[in-house]
Amino acid sequence: MRVRKKLLAWSSIVLAMAGTAPLSAMTFELGPMGSLNKIEVELNSPKSGKGVSFSPQGIKGGFSNIAGKIEFSVTNPGLTKGNVLLDARTLRFGYHRVDTDAQKADWLNSTDHPKISFELESLQNPEWKQNSLVAQAHGSLLIKGRKLQISLPVKIRYFRAERKKYDGRQGDLLMITGQQTLTREILGINSGTMLDVILNEISVNITLVGASKQVRPLLPTPLLARP
Repeated sequence: MRVRKKLLAWSSIVLAMAGTAPLSAMTFELGPMGSLNKIEVELNSPKSGKGVSFSPQGIKGGFSNIAGKIEFSVTNPGLTKGNVLLDARTLRFGYHRVDTDAQKADWLNSTDHPKISFELESLQNPEWKQNSLVAQAHGSLLIKGRKLQISLPVKIRYFRAERKKYDGRQGDLLMITGQQTLTREILGINSGTMLDVILNEISVNITLVGASKQVRPLLPTPLLARP
């Protein structure tokens, strides 16, 4: 009986120490999760106007072959770093004319600037909400050869040992979702023109799923709570 009590006491001490000790950041690669990663761009037309050339409900396009990585720390989420890499030439809306126009010099100018990237510098104002983390992702966006400082609200979910369900390998999954509206002036994309066809605001929706090569120890933390 005494032995059992001692074991329980030691277990409590170990768990308490594990819950307070800082955990090193883990690397989550975006490439292995393939099509689970989505970055959608939504263009909208004015509700009325002679220049409307596509659905007034708007059209959505997306990039393929999303790459990059996220360095995420469970105990210090504010220190999260990472990058997201895109090829501007892969943006498709499903309409040949729009796909072609999007690559032209006054839009993405993908011939001269095929690379689009986002360097995540920090997660600001992180806050736990049940088993999710909400924060402002702050970083530097490279588009058309120009760097812009932007911030967008994100939600982060952690799925321990879930990678095996997708590609048979051991590891955890990290899902980041968010949405932000940017103007064409900010992005340097054909600003001030064709407003009778495409509104000035462009909505960007992201779903990023990164995979680690290891499984996080099962420690008491909100991110590891099951839904």
